[in-house]
Amino acid sequence: MYGQWLVRFNKSIVCILLVCCGVANASPPSHIVGNWLSQQTDHIEILQINDDLSYLQIGLDLQAPDNSFAEWGYFNLSNTKAFSELPLSISFNPTFSNNPTKGFITLLTQRNQSHVYLNSDASRLQLNMDTLGDNSIDNVIEYQQLEPREIEGYWYNQDYDDLYAVLMLENGLYVQLQINFEHDDELTGMEWGQYQHQSDSGEVYFQTQYDDNQQTGFSRYGEIASAAYNVKLHDDQLIFLLDHNEDGIIDTFSRLMRKN
Repeated sequence: MYGQWLVRFNKSIVCILLVCCGVANASPPSHIVGNWLSQQTDHIEILQINDDLSYLQIGLDLQAPDNSFAEWGYFNLSNTKAFSELPLSISFNPTFSNNPTKGFITLLTQRNQSHVYLNSDASRLQLNMDTLGDNSIDNVIEYQQLEPREIEGYWYNQDYDDLYAVLMLENGLYVQLQINFEHDDELTGMEWGQYQHQSDSGEVYFQTQYDDNQQTGFSRYGEIASAAYNVKLHDDQLIFLLDHNEDGIIDTFSRLMRKN
């Protein structure tokens, strides 16, 4: 079947015609669903695989932050016998990218012959890349499951945007991502940096290292000295409370749900 997907990045629109494989609307196997983390010395990548066949890919370039990217879309699975130990092939169909020179969107170039195969090991996720289409694996990306722990993990709210998410990693890095197609594109943005959580007071401080839209996210509070969030955990909810001027009145309130 053929599908036309709308890809948005940097206030531009690109239409890409994709050949989609696999059975439509089939649920993916449970062992690939989740939040997956790949950490290198200068690069961190997060891949989220969801039950509804959507995915989110985030890449953080620790040496050159402007090379960081966020990509969101849908994927298709198909059975394959190309490699006996790799029973599934996966194709990524991006609907959003803020940096089309990075991420899975680069697999869609006209001359690219890449095929991506999944391992069947539930303890880890591997993307096995046959970049030349010659039935030979040229590159392997391995991910470990991102386990939720207190405030660490992936948190989201889809009440007012296509996607609003905060990712907090155990190593002190955070990502905030907002994607909005229905309203003004200026609401879409990504930022990441470092956070400090003071468990005794419940306060969290954010220090931004990359931000492609200062009108959204934590960095929009600029130099406000009191812009420390109080966070509260309730079941699988993370609640952010912000008192801008320390007058005892909460000025900003947001509630996020844990995902995967």
